[in-house]
Amino acid sequence: MSYSSQKLLLPVILVLALSRCTETSAPGAVTDLCPNFEHFDSIMGQFMSTRSIHAGALGVMKNNRIVYEKSFGWKDEAQQTVLSQDVMMRLASVTKPITGAAIRKLENEELLDLDDYVFDLDQPEGGILSLEPFRSLGDTLLSQVTVRHLLIHRGGWDRDVVGDLAFREIRIAEAMEVPSPPGRVNTARYVLGQPLQLQPGSERAYSNIGYLMLGLVVEEISGIDYLSYVLENVFDPIGVARGELIQGRTFPEDQNSREPWYDSEAMSKNVFDPSGPQVKTPYGGWDLEGMISFGGLVASTRAILEFLDTYQVSGDDIGAQRTGSESSTWRRNHTGSLSGTNTLARQRGDGVNYVVLFNKRPSTGGYYSSQIREEIDDLLDRGLICWPRN
Repeated sequence: MSYSSQKLLLPVILVLALSRCTETSAPGAVTDLCPNFEHFDSIMGQFMSTRSIHAGALGVMKNNRIVYEKSFGWKDEAQQTVLSQDVMMRLASVTKPITGAAIRKLENEELLDLDDYVFDLDQPEGGILSLEPFRSLGDTLLSQVTVRHLLIHRGGWDRDVVGDLAFREIRIAEAMEVPSPPGRVNTARYVLGQPLQLQPGSERAYSNIGYLMLGLVVEEISGIDYLSYVLENVFDPIGVARGELIQGRTFPEDQNSREPWYDSEAMSKNVFDPSGPQVKTPYGGWDLEGMISFGGLVASTRAILEFLDTYQVSGDDIGAQRTGSESSTWRRNHTGSLSGTNTLARQRGDGVNYVVLFNKRPSTGGYYSSQIREEIDDLLDRGLICWPRN
C-alpha cells in the first residue's frame, strides 16, 4: 500500500482498528465498559487524524477507578508498528506536579518548611542548597527565594524577559568552559550568577528553572536521587507499579521500548555535540536527563491517573493531597509541551480524571492539549457518557 493510501485510511485505522479497550485483571481496572465509551474513541480518532498526529493515548478514571485506557496510532515514524496499549510517553511539564508532590512529602515529614530559603548565601537563616554562584552572585535577592516561591512560580526568574536558562545548555557550557550539556548543578550555579527579573514572591512567572532547583532540593534533603525518592514516596504508596514512571532519555536508542517516536521537523544543534551536525530537536535539542524534575519524566496514562486521584495537579497547592471534598464544578489541569510532545493531565470535581498524551505539538503555536480538553470536557459536561457501576 502506498504512503498516500495509508494517510487516507488513517482515520478509519485510528477509530476502528487501533482503539481497543484495555481488559485486564489488574487492580482498579474495569472490564464491563459502557457501549458509549466509543465517544472517546471518536474524539481521539478525529482529533488526531485532522491534525496528522500519529501517536496518542487517552486514559480516564471515574470515582477512583480506571475505566478507559487506549492508545491510537503508530509506534514508529514509518507507521508499520501499531502503538502498544501500554504505551508510555514523555510528560514534559506534567512532571512538575510530581516534583511538587515530592516537596510536599518532605514538608509533611517535617524535613523542610515551605518558607525555608532555597540557597545558602550566607544569610543568618542559611539555606538548603550550598552552591557556588558562577563567577559571582548575580543578585542579592536570591537569598530571599523560598521553597514556596519555587512551587508557585514566584522565584523571580522571567523567561519572557531573558529567555529560558533551562534550555541554554550550550551557552552555559561555553561560559563555564565545561562539556555540553553542563548538567543540573552547573546550570544552577550559572543561574545564581545571573540577576533576577522580579522580586521573589511578588509576581508569577512560569519557571522551569524554579523546578530544576526543586529537584536539587529533593535530593539534598532526602539524600537519594530524585527519581528514587519520587517512586518510593509518591508512586509506591498509591499502588503504581515500578516501570510505569521512568526517567526520559534524550536519544531514541535509549528510549523505553514502550515509547513511540517523537514527531517534529524542527532541527537544532545537538547539545551533546554542538560542533557536529544538527539533529531533530526531540533527540538532542536539549538534555532530557537534565530536565528530570521539570520536564524529563516518561509515564503511562495509568500512572498519571493514579497520581491525579491523590494529588493536586496545579495552583498554589500543587502537589498537595486532594481533600476529596471538591465541588462538582472544580477543575484543575497541568499541560506539557516540548518539540515532539504535548500532554494534558486533567482533574474534575465530579470524580473524573483524564490524561492525554501526544507525540507531537503544533508547529504553528498553541497547544493540542487545550483543544482536546475543550472537546472532552464538553462531552463530559453534556452527560453523554454512562459510567460502569461501582
